[in-house]
Amino acid sequence: MAVQNALLLRIIRENKSTLYGRQHKFENINNYVDFSRQVPVREYEALRSFVDAEIERSEKALTCELPLRYARTSGTSGKPKDIPITASYLKALRRIQQTAVAYQHQACPEAFSGSILAITSPANEGVLSNGKSFGSASGTVADNTPAPVREKFIPLAAALTVQDSRVKYLLILRLALARRDITYVCTANPTTMLTLIKLYREHESLIIDDLQTGKFFLADKVPPAAWSVIEPYITACPQRAAELSRSRATSEERRIADLWPTLHLVVTWTGGSAGIAVEALRRELSPRTRILELGYLSSEVHATFTIGRRAQTGMPTFDTYFFEFAEREKWDRGEQECLTMDRLRKNVDYYVIVTTPSGLYRYFMNDVVRVTGFLRRTPLLKFVQKGKGVTNITGEKLYEAQVLTAVRVAMEEAGYATRFVMMLADEQAYRYRLYVEADVMPALVATAFAKTVEVKLMDLNIEYRCKRESERLGLLTAIWLKPGAGEAYKYFCVQQGQREGQFKTVALAYRREFHFDIEAHAEDIQS
Repeated sequence: MAVQNALLLRIIRENKSTLYGRQHKFENINNYVDFSRQVPVREYEALRSFVDAEIERSEKALTCELPLRYARTSGTSGKPKDIPITASYLKALRRIQQTAVAYQHQACPEAFSGSILAITSPANEGVLSNGKSFGSASGTVADNTPAPVREKFIPLAAALTVQDSRVKYLLILRLALARRDITYVCTANPTTMLTLIKLYREHESLIIDDLQTGKFFLADKVPPAAWSVIEPYITACPQRAAELSRSRATSEERRIADLWPTLHLVVTWTGGSAGIAVEALRRELSPRTRILELGYLSSEVHATFTIGRRAQTGMPTFDTYFFEFAEREKWDRGEQECLTMDRLRKNVDYYVIVTTPSGLYRYFMNDVVRVTGFLRRTPLLKFVQKGKGVTNITGEKLYEAQVLTAVRVAMEEAGYATRFVMMLADEQAYRYRLYVEADVMPALVATAFAKTVEVKLMDLNIEYRCKRESERLGLLTAIWLKPGAGEAYKYFCVQQGQREGQFKTVALAYRREFHFDIEAHAEDIQS
């Protein structure tokens, strides 16, 4: 807490002359109590105007140090969120990544003996009106990996810019298969590795032929600018082709272990809904291959890194971010009490609220973490899931507002009104199921309606589009509900203890947490 309190006061002191600092009287903040009284807990949309002021007018709105670049992610509306990254914050991110990699090396030093396959989104995806670049947080993290480790990376930068997801992943696969000596794989979501092995099984003959001849069978689908960078790495590897051909002859179905027999370590998300994909990934690997938690990180924060063998548990980066927490059950009941790190209890679920060096003040992450234990007096954190109104199966971070907008527009175009909507994230099947009660039973076929909604969701959510195009997410299915389904759901919730006068329908949830028998109200699942 000495580190946390000093960090908070330094952030406040350095940014008191900003627009945000003046509005919230930073000059009068001398401790956490002052801070919590004068600065409200907020989500991104409440800060968007300040970010826009930085981008459009170079105004010192959130930080005195103007951002160097931005991390872009999907927003609750159709407009993306641009998270500012200052030069000093980038230096802090580099230090966190160096520390994380050092602990990975300590846990599995043999993983660093060969080539490294690091699959991220591009760190640079475009340029904003102020000339500053924007891109993914995962790409920024990868770029800040220590140089001796980064030199072992398979060169994927140009491949990662390919927009066609299927072409992109087949190209990554082609580049990676040229290396037999891959000992370390890092990718945020385990479904990425499952996608690669799925594509290999579908195109095995073509891929082996390409390795034999030094070609890529989809080269004409790669943009010329990217291909000019990639082409020198598309070389003939006859020994590798022969090895994979022999594996094909002796094994019924190739696994990741067959493609890269020296793989020692996979670093990926293992918590939340990713845990289901990890179970499938484990079956693809050799028993000798370790899976290590990547850590709780997002576009806004790199909040933890893994320090030991305890699954899904991380050390919070309390020297970089000021953390506050709210007990999940109490917060959901409207009791908005915030706690500092020294007040947390083991096995309790909390919402995370952060203050960052790049200008996010008391930022509500809508993420749920659990305290799994303590290292001395420092709580160790495990990511549990996104909070209310957000689901995340493969990294798409789908928001309730996006679902409601897509359904409303699709229904209006079809000439109907909506009475009740429920979208359920099916983590076992890697897909969403949409249940809709209309004002009158639609003549529209549910499968056609689902396609319309899906197109609109892909327009509203860039991550959802990416996961669907790469087939990491399955096709959305839609089911019409009988009249009265919404009222039946409300009655069920009231019977479970919710107050009728305060009842609010949440239109997006995980199927495993949804206890109402909604299928009993389906009009016709096949229609």
